[in-house]
Amino acid sequence: MFAQGAASSGTVAMNYGAVDNAGGTLVKYSGAINVAMSDLNTALGPVRESWYASGSQSGMDAQQAETKLRQLLNEMNQIIHNLGGLLSQSAQDGAALDSHLAGKFQQHGATPASSGLY
Repeated sequence: MFAQGAASSGTVAMNYGAVDNAGGTLVKYSGAINVAMSDLNTALGPVRESWYASGSQSGMDAQQAETKLRQLLNEMNQIIHNLGGLLSQSAQDGAALDSHLAGKFQQHGATPASSGLY
């Protein structure tokens, strides 16, 4: 039993196109993040060759910080990409289910026009 007005009250409203578009946008931005991370990697080349390679404590600390940053950015980017894919898939699944259910009602003559409700 669902409580009226509760988050899971049994009512679902979705703009399939908007949700699919949002998912696609997240996947697109995930790709842009990959490009930015590649650019960052290129930009840090001289730092790696000098400061990191110097053996200084600050260079080693900076290298560890970069490694941690790169790891966290990769994790964040994976989450963004996965969320985008899930949003797009849920919109497609929702639209397919909606279409399937509409077809079932039409198949059994239970459309509003044929039922005399209007």
